[in-house]
Amino acid sequence: MGSTIDGLVSGLNTTQIIASLMQVERMPEQQLVNQQSATQSLMSVLQTLNLKVGNLGTAAGSLVPDAITGQSAWTATSAVSSDTTRATATAGSMALSGALSFTVTSLATAGSAVSTGSVSATTAAVASGPVLLAQGVVALGFSGFEPGATLAAGKHAVEVTQASAGARLNGATPMAAGTTIAAGGSTLSLFVDGSATATNFTLAAGTYTRDQLAAEVTRATGGVVTGSVNSDGTLRLTGTHEGSVASLKLAGANTDLGLSDTTTVATGTAAIVKLDGNINTIADVTPGGSITLSAANGDSIVAKAAGGLRVGTAAAAQVGVAAGATLDALVTAVNGGNFGMTAAAVQTSPGNYRFQLSSTTTGVASQITVGGSALTGLGAMAELSAGTDTVLHVGSGAGAYDVRSSTTAVKDLLPGVTINATKVDPTTPVTVTVRRDDAAIANQVSGLVDQANSILGYITSNDNYNATTKSGGPLLGNSLAHDLARRLSDAVVGTSASSPGMVGVSLVKDGTMSFDRAKFLAAYAKDPVGTQATITNLATAMASISKQASDPTKGQITTQIKSQQDSIKDLTQRIAAFEDRMTLKQQSLQTQYSNLETMLGKLKSQSSWLTGQLATLPTQQTLNGK
Repeated sequence: MGSTIDGLVSGLNTTQIIASLMQVERMPEQQLVNQQSATQSLMSVLQTLNLKVGNLGTAAGSLVPDAITGQSAWTATSAVSSDTTRATATAGSMALSGALSFTVTSLATAGSAVSTGSVSATTAAVASGPVLLAQGVVALGFSGFEPGATLAAGKHAVEVTQASAGARLNGATPMAAGTTIAAGGSTLSLFVDGSATATNFTLAAGTYTRDQLAAEVTRATGGVVTGSVNSDGTLRLTGTHEGSVASLKLAGANTDLGLSDTTTVATGTAAIVKLDGNINTIADVTPGGSITLSAANGDSIVAKAAGGLRVGTAAAAQVGVAAGATLDALVTAVNGGNFGMTAAAVQTSPGNYRFQLSSTTTGVASQITVGGSALTGLGAMAELSAGTDTVLHVGSGAGAYDVRSSTTAVKDLLPGVTINATKVDPTTPVTVTVRRDDAAIANQVSGLVDQANSILGYITSNDNYNATTKSGGPLLGNSLAHDLARRLSDAVVGTSASSPGMVGVSLVKDGTMSFDRAKFLAAYAKDPVGTQATITNLATAMASISKQASDPTKGQITTQIKSQQDSIKDLTQRIAAFEDRMTLKQQSLQTQYSNLETMLGKLKSQSSWLTGQLATLPTQQTLNGK
């Protein structure tokens, strides 16, 4: 049955009649819809208000010192460099006030190497098998790497977790501030590396300070041991041969040097080196000596020691190219392996192509070496540029020291400060000063006031009455919003003991807040402790107001939002149920009017039949025989 059933028999506009009747029936529903719309509007306003109050809490929290670290906006600092052409500085959130002077003696650079030989074309064969590349091994104390009996293609990690050290003997008594060695010299007699025969070294005659005498020991021994002075004035002898097999023992006393212990045997320290996580203990570290490093799976690398081994990490990569691989193929294999370096075939002159490697990182750990004899026709690899660290030299006296970084950024030399070196100049000092950043603190206070004004303005714009439309805003008469505005204003008024108005934060006649930046900065400069306390009290109060209102589980605004959501859900269900009833009502009316038309149709049909029947009856004239 269609929805349009205008009466064909009755002539009635039943569609309009039903629509009018349904309009009357739906009048209560419109009240529900209006109520739902108002509730949704209020909920939307409350959600925005809740967000603004949450932002206030964040702004306020930044001005309240952390209970554990003490960090807050009040600890904000700025770092200033005296010479930004040589170094700049940036202060982080944990930076502490202070100053430091230094010179930039080195900038971090990337290591690179190039073959000493060349081939006539990039299609020429240059490899007789896999090629071992290494990066950073020089910084660990190795001069070269060669593949062992087996070494899988791909990356391999090398790490020195314990440095090697030579045997060390300390004098029993301090040396004199000035020592004179008579003609004929003075003898230092030592058993070196377990030898049963003592080795005698003669110190030259002369008058020495402690440091000069220690240097004379190094010279006289030919570098077998190095001499240095301990903080207590005693002499320290350190063997240059490193590892646990190295030893030193005093064969005879020497009063000039304060040496008298002929019993103690000092031994060196073994290096611990990991290859792909497998531990290798290196007992003998001799310059030029070979060291075999083994991995757990049977892989091995044969390394050559340049001197002692030092703690750090390096990387090796076995480039899996086949015998007869061309220069093109080798370059492609290196660049596709993600080995921390890039390869290139460079034409140094017409028809002469060399193999060049460049590190993708900087620092001494970026130094590149190529091991093995797998390269053919290219000769040995020569250093093109050394990988260097950024070095800041601090001081000029005996206590001067260097600070290194693998990049141009030197972090936390001053706690929380990053120094970015930009130019090498060992003769021009740069001073970085870290001081309290009053401007940044003022910005934080201004931000707090802005957040509070955003709340107050939002409440005002939604708490009004439109005389034209005779309607009120969603927050008109809302006690929660009014109470929130009052508490914010009370916090700014403060107390007799702590008045924010004295340090630049005050109420305006229109009910908003104002921030006088100049007044705040002047007050903070004059009384930083008192000013901080006043603003911190204000921030603490606002943080408390924010938490009470916008806490995600029990905040006052949160609770109201939940209540409005429940109301909307209930109204939505009631409207849906009302719609169901209206649908049934409309169907009922349509059925009634359809039945009416049917009945009228039948009556009309009966009327027509009766009319026809009556027409067949004899008239009076017929009965009278006329």
